Amino acid sequence: MVLGTLPVAAQEVAAPVLRPAVIAPLATQSLILGAARAGDRLVAVGERGHILLSDDHGKVWRQVPVPANAALTGVSFAGPQRGWAVGHDAVILRTEDGGESWTVQHADPELEQPLMDVLFAADGQHGIAVGAYGLYLETTDGGATWNSRQISDDDFHFNAILAPTPETRLIVGEAGTLMFSADAGATWTALESPYDGSFFDALVLGPQSFLAYGLQGNILRSDDGGKSWTAIESNTTAGLMGGAVLADGSVVLVGAQGAVLTSGDGGRTFATTKRADRVALADAIQAADGNLILLGEHGPIPQSR
Repeated sequence: MVLGTLPVAAQEVAAPVLRPAVIAPLATQSLILGAARAGDRLVAVGERGHILLSDDHGKVWRQVPVPANAALTGVSFAGPQRGWAVGHDAVILRTEDGGESWTVQHADPELEQPLMDVLFAADGQHGIAVGAYGLYLETTDGGATWNSRQISDDDFHFNAILAPTPETRLIVGEAGTLMFSADAGATWTALESPYDGSFFDALVLGPQSFLAYGLQGNILRSDDGGKSWTAIESNTTAGLMGGAVLADGSVVLVGAQGAVLTSGDGGRTFATTKRADRVALADAIQAADGNLILLGEHGPIPQSR
């Protein structure tokens, strides 16, 4: 049978079933997995479709309504108003008002491949979302339509995507995956990796300089656009999940067991500490006033520097 001949009830079952996120009193203390700046506003995303906003540089947060309760793993803004969040069920959400309200642009629960990260160009039209088992979705119309493409012969997870320059893109992922594009994602090349463990995230230090980091505290640095990589001592075996390059050029990495790594020399060496609460940390972001916010299993945490 074609879909048009199915009973109405069957047609409804065939469509993605998405339930709104519950407005929860303790949402600000729940697992938060990523964040982005929307102008001076901070937008954080996490478990059960929670999206939190802060308009005072991370001191106070509030939850906003979201039309899907899938765990959200990444968020990207093209200016202070237009933004996208991605997560489990291959869900992609869009906002046009700085995160106050969200609509579903894409979802495919039956695929069982979560999206892990999303990146949009400054024009707000060209975007890429990446995820588990090589999932790669792209749009050229602001997310009105998303197209799937295979960019690797392997099916390793893609965990993060970055833009070192307006023209270049870098993807890091499972089993040492390093993918590079010199044409904003039109074509991709697999970079040779000296490490076969998982990269959970990466940071851009300059047009040709990147840090990739992940499992067992491994950190690799490249200063030639990914052609060669050097191991950086982390002084930890904790998995490194996220981080930020701060306005003064210093670097912060965070991870499991409350690990916080700081570098004052552009990511060449790190001092490693562990928070007393050993809270698992997933990411970090700097607010417009310079305040550093750590994100993890206890929600957003202001970090004194």
